[in-house]
Amino acid sequence: MNKLFLLLISSCWALTTTAQPTPGSGRTEIELSRLNWNLSLDTAATWQNDQLYAGVLKLGSMPVNPPTGGWNMLKKTGKRVQLPATVEEFYWGKNGNAFGVSGNYLGVSWFSTQIMIPASFAGKWVSIEFESARFRAEVFLNGKLVGYDLISGTPFAASISEVMKPGQLNDLAVRITDPNGNFDWRDSQNFMWGDYRTQPSHGFGGITGKVKMVATDKTYISDVFVKNTSNPRHIEVEIESHNLHNNPVKGSYELTIRDKRTGQQAFHASYPVTLQTGIALINQYPLTINNAKLWSVDDPNLYEITVEWKGANATSDRFRRSFGFRWFEVKDLDGDRQFYLNGKRIVLRTSISWGFWPVNGIAPSDALARKQVMAAKQLGLNMLNFHRTIGQTNVLDAADELGLLYFEEPGGNQYPRNLYDPRNSKEEKQTSFYRIARREKLTRMIRRDRNHPSLVIYNMHNERGAEPAAADSAQMKEAHLLDPSRIITYNSSNGAIKMKEHDPRFKLHMMPYDTTFYSYGWFDQHHAGGPGTYHDNLYNNPTNYAKYTDHKDEIIYYGEEGAIGTPPRLQLIRNEIMKTGIDRGWETDAYLKWYDAYDRFLKENGFTKAFPNVDSLTRKMGNVAYYYQGRMIENVRINNTIDGYAVNGWESMKLENHSGIVDNYRNLKGDAALIAQYNQPLYVAVKLNHKVVRTGDAIDADFYIVNEKELKGEALLQVTLTDANGKTTPVLTRSVNITGGFTYGQLLLNGVSIKIPAAGYSKVSAVLKQENNIVAGGIDDVFAVTLNTSGIGEGLCVADTTGVLPAFLKSAGVTCSPFTSGRPNGNTLLVGAFEPQQTGNPLVTELLEWVNDGNMLVIVDNVDQWASFLAKKEILDYRGTKILGTTWYGGNFFTKAHPLLEGLPQNCVFNWEYQSLATYNKKRAGLRVGNGETIVACVADHKPEVYSALSVIPHGRGTIIISTLDIVSCLTTGKQEDRAEGDGENAALQSMNLADANPANIVAKQLLLNLIRKK
Repeated sequence: MNKLFLLLISSCWALTTTAQPTPGSGRTEIELSRLNWNLSLDTAATWQNDQLYAGVLKLGSMPVNPPTGGWNMLKKTGKRVQLPATVEEFYWGKNGNAFGVSGNYLGVSWFSTQIMIPASFAGKWVSIEFESARFRAEVFLNGKLVGYDLISGTPFAASISEVMKPGQLNDLAVRITDPNGNFDWRDSQNFMWGDYRTQPSHGFGGITGKVKMVATDKTYISDVFVKNTSNPRHIEVEIESHNLHNNPVKGSYELTIRDKRTGQQAFHASYPVTLQTGIALINQYPLTINNAKLWSVDDPNLYEITVEWKGANATSDRFRRSFGFRWFEVKDLDGDRQFYLNGKRIVLRTSISWGFWPVNGIAPSDALARKQVMAAKQLGLNMLNFHRTIGQTNVLDAADELGLLYFEEPGGNQYPRNLYDPRNSKEEKQTSFYRIARREKLTRMIRRDRNHPSLVIYNMHNERGAEPAAADSAQMKEAHLLDPSRIITYNSSNGAIKMKEHDPRFKLHMMPYDTTFYSYGWFDQHHAGGPGTYHDNLYNNPTNYAKYTDHKDEIIYYGEEGAIGTPPRLQLIRNEIMKTGIDRGWETDAYLKWYDAYDRFLKENGFTKAFPNVDSLTRKMGNVAYYYQGRMIENVRINNTIDGYAVNGWESMKLENHSGIVDNYRNLKGDAALIAQYNQPLYVAVKLNHKVVRTGDAIDADFYIVNEKELKGEALLQVTLTDANGKTTPVLTRSVNITGGFTYGQLLLNGVSIKIPAAGYSKVSAVLKQENNIVAGGIDDVFAVTLNTSGIGEGLCVADTTGVLPAFLKSAGVTCSPFTSGRPNGNTLLVGAFEPQQTGNPLVTELLEWVNDGNMLVIVDNVDQWASFLAKKEILDYRGTKILGTTWYGGNFFTKAHPLLEGLPQNCVFNWEYQSLATYNKKRAGLRVGNGETIVACVADHKPEVYSALSVIPHGRGTIIISTLDIVSCLTTGKQEDRAEGDGENAALQSMNLADANPANIVAKQLLLNLIRKK
């Protein structure tokens, strides 16, 4: 029995083989996932203080836990499901509370079915093979414990040879225990299960992969690893077999390689071999196929190797693997370390995926796996990351087939610092179990995934601050031994990493076929938070812009960049839910409520002309993040030194991670072209130092070529300006020289001054011509505002203890008088830093009587106090203020058409044009109001609500305008635009000098003037 289950553990990773039943072979596979399974909850089961097992299993000495209601319970209760499936898919909120994470189920569940085992399986080696489960799986056949596993997300197997009943129906049941888990991005927070420290993973319990029954002869192939080498057409084939007979067996391996698309044979050879008695018998065969087609992102040529065993004792087996001929490496080009794929430089553009999926939460269908890869390719990305979580086989299969690179982490691999004290037996127990489990998970991941040509980098931890300990180094060595053909890094970091310094905490890595640990040469730094929208300070000039670097002798990889939260494509998700049913899925209820809230607001508040449906609104909000990420990718590419950039992040789900650029159903959140245009292999990058200006101002324009098409030589650069009236004017024509080769980003011309003559949108265009043919082009937009003070009468009063508002008005040529108390002596009162005053009747004040007489009150600061004041007076139906989230939560503003927005963009979401009001370092809030007219609305996080940021409330014959928009911060030279992007600090009034430190503030200034214009 011990030998049996040692074999079970050693072969658990070999479950992803594509072998199929083949006439004449000794292998037969029967798919069990599509059977009807029964999912039952065992709420009476105890599990909290169980003894747990990792490593070599001895099933005969382990406790057996049948259903608390007896085996017949599994046939009398539950729901019919097919695999993969989780409890949360079918029982979310069973406790009566589906809100947030409250609907999660913790405890024991059972997945059961009946399987017909063919009579021909008698005398065979037969196992039930699972792609994955979470968390603990105990496998029973006919009431006997035949398998046990608690390494979440990885393959395992259960031998049934000794207890099966060939030729009969057999009862198969899997007891799943879900003790804990997270529903966010964190993988550093360890969970305790009784006395055991367990690896963190997403909190879904179930069978999370496909299941099949496999029968082989007792001499069989358990794995084939095709090792790529620095000669991409030379491979080494590693074959692992098992001989369960008592004597050595002679025979041969026949290797056949075929083009997977055409079926054309590329190689065939036979090799004699003698398999000794035992397990994990490894043979290696080097071979070169000179005419093999290479696998790349653009040409994902796949091959399939078939290894056939033919034994002299009449045993046989046939085993298949898909693979690709390719080589991914780091090379030094004149002192610049760069990534290369098949000898051609590649700059990685990727996004981090936390591993959440719709409906069941954790396991994608094959269709969704394919949709994920297709979405990345639509955006022009060339890689995705399995981030803080292990990946899924069918996702890598899709990446192999469609052409997308992958970066993978096991997730939950961070060993707690300062945990181990050998004098403490409890800590010894925790330490031993945790280390065994994390080692097993990493090695299973590597053995499962190492044949995928799409997978190019392994990473051990994300954002770990600890020095690598001996156990960490041992882990990396073991991983590198299992797969020496790939790069392995210790950490992807947000720590105090410094260029030009050795630091194993953040830079430790191993290169392919090199056992050396390097603590220099790999710079991976995170800037997780984003600015909310693109803003002008992200590009100033050729040596001052976001992501600029001249550090060449290390790989420069920015591993988490610019989280900007936006809503999912709620209407598309709702349509999908309506097709598949509203009674399944851990997010379903939340998405439907979320959609209904947006839909109701648009229809009831006159926003349908701006946004005809919910999808129009959410897609345009997604475009805000898309535009920012596209421009940052462009910055990376023009730099020509940076080697990789990762968007923070890939998929959103209902609770957070709203910075994902696709939603959990893998719908693109915005218009793909907004990112894809900056991922083109060849174009002219037009970079402006200001995109929002006062009409008549001049901007500086710089011009680069992004060039992965080896364009080179002399060319003419032609620049034109098309103004808001449609008039196109030549700016210049200049001869430039294009370097080409591995120079992927090159400055062609800088410092071109261009005056913007008209209010509205102007376009700066550039084309490159060779032999009078256009070979590349590019554009960028400018928005200009003519500051308009017309219609603002002399009856303007201002209540502002800071003096900011009257000082701005004076600079704009607007006359105003101060207000301190009582009844204003004009027809408009602008309120800034000033508190409401109570006088007279509790429901009446002199100020409100004044409004009632036909005057206008405009509130732009101290909004919470004024809203509460107006609510007490029964004028404003105010029910609280909502602060808009930032980074991976997020929120944004959107408008309809209205005279208050004259001269400004309308019927839109706040994007770069409104950067002075929408960036994350501004005060961002909305009011819950039930009356008046909302002109600018806003949404926040994943809340099923829409709030007001600018409302008009009629009062008697007068009007009250109340705005939460951070207009006041745009009237001073508090240089928020000079702060680091995403710093999230509120604006401070740093100066009363009213010089235009930030031209983009012109939008907020014009909005203020519009608010006080007498209607």
